Amino acid sequence: MPSVAEGDYLVNLTSAPIFDNALYHSEALNLPDGQNEDDLNAQLALLACESGIEDPYRYLTPETPNLSTAMSMITLCSEERSSVSIHSRETQSTGMTSHPSRTSKDHTDGEHLPVQQPPPTARKSSLVDDYGSVMDRTRPSVRHMHSSSTASHTTSLVSNASSLLNPPAQKHKRASGLFSLFRKDSRSCTSKSHSHHGNPQTPKLECGHILSKQAVRRHIQDALEKKTRVVPTCCGKPLPRAVLATVLTKREVDVVTLAALPSPDIASLQHSGCSEDGMSQVDILPALHAHAHAQTPGSSTIAQTASSQDIGPMDEERLNLALANEAFKILKTQQKEQFERVSRFEACQRRALSGYHSWPRNRLTRKLESAKEEMSKEHAAELECLDESQILAELDMRKVHDIEAKNAATALKHMEAYCSGSNPGNPDVVHAVTEDDRGKLARQRRLLEKLPAKQDSAINVLRARQEKDTNLRRLKQQAELQQLDADYERDKRAAEELHLKESSRLDKIIESRRQRLTHRWDLKFEIWRRDWESQHGNPLPGRFPHEQWPVPADPNTPVDSSSTLALYTDEKV
Repeated sequence: MPSVAEGDYLVNLTSAPIFDNALYHSEALNLPDGQNEDDLNAQLALLACESGIEDPYRYLTPETPNLSTAMSMITLCSEERSSVSIHSRETQSTGMTSHPSRTSKDHTDGEHLPVQQPPPTARKSSLVDDYGSVMDRTRPSVRHMHSSSTASHTTSLVSNASSLLNPPAQKHKRASGLFSLFRKDSRSCTSKSHSHHGNPQTPKLECGHILSKQAVRRHIQDALEKKTRVVPTCCGKPLPRAVLATVLTKREVDVVTLAALPSPDIASLQHSGCSEDGMSQVDILPALHAHAHAQTPGSSTIAQTASSQDIGPMDEERLNLALANEAFKILKTQQKEQFERVSRFEACQRRALSGYHSWPRNRLTRKLESAKEEMSKEHAAELECLDESQILAELDMRKVHDIEAKNAATALKHMEAYCSGSNPGNPDVVHAVTEDDRGKLARQRRLLEKLPAKQDSAINVLRARQEKDTNLRRLKQQAELQQLDADYERDKRAAEELHLKESSRLDKIIESRRQRLTHRWDLKFEIWRRDWESQHGNPLPGRFPHEQWPVPADPNTPVDSSSTLALYTDEKV
């Protein structure tokens, strides 16, 4: 393992390149420089359009309804020219001071508003406030934007254009919805869709009714709102496919008739759109598409309207024949190879991230070991200096004790000579010895006798104080070492938390990338389905199985030396 000095260049390296989309595009998807997933989606969408797939982006981003798709699905019939819903009328104009009249012109200031932005709401009565609050709680935000801004605004534009083409005198007022309730057919069918006039071009049903497109939509909504799975009916008889095809595409007709639809939560469909009853293609089709998503768990293919359990023997045989097609096998092989390549790239990402976060931990370990080694040397030197100072202090004390003992012995000798009556220094002088002199002599003798014990006691006190100082110094040194360990554990825990955080971020990125990749393969399979149906002239129901993602690669998977991720591998540390 190199020293810290050899790895200093790694300090300025961040983990950003590991999460870089450009690296994923070049190494995992093999895209040329300057291209990304958006470009790939655009190319694939162009191929899908050439194959006859409408709105291919609903396959690529099925969780987000497309605004342009909603706009393209709005049906502007002559009978719906002035059928702006209450909510869309209120959201178009902020200058109304009262509830709009049913007979008023559909000429508002909404035509000057941008299509992409929903206009601000303006509710002028408590009834409208309650209506709007319930609608806001039950309607998804995206559909709210589509229905209240795009549909109502487009209807306003068509209404304005119609008013310019036709003289005002020829413009008929719309009859009140209240009176239309009394014009219902008296037959057994109780659907309120019969309040609309029939379209002469619509086929006549077995029950005798002739339904307009708006009435067909109402029957579809009635079927979707039922708790049990039913197909749209009129007077208890299922609507023919030809009638449903007047307002739905072939795929959506299959969803309504073949797949037993569960009732989606479309209570808010009655409050948006461009019709008097509040039902339009903008509201029906997303509900059908949402059900098509739920039909195939683990796959977002909207065209897969029926599972293998719902198709007949002939369709199943035709599906198996298509799956055995050589071109489809090549497509599946390409998918498998791409999944394996992406899986290897993900393993290299995880290994690079692990290697990147091992650097701080290794640096912390080396720093701790170095600090402990240096501090241990300092502590040993401190104890050695303390021991030397204590020895010198004891030697100095013993010298003082020796001098003290000599002085005491000399004093006793002179006092004994004085008390004996002799005076060696001046023999001619005669002096008298008093009791006081004899008392001083006795005290001096006792002092000299007790002097060794006193000196030993002083030495013991000195040694005890020195031992206490040594213990305090050792405790201080131990606390310093413990602080080093505490700092190391704190920094290590912070590094591990950062590693876990970035690992979680990488997992989310990988999951998101896999979903986008699967969505692109959904569209590729649908393109192949359309081409197969075009060549053979028969529909191909059922779902195409995806290749399984490979098991997680070995964490020790070698990283290509030419890859940017090679800088992060453990061998570089």
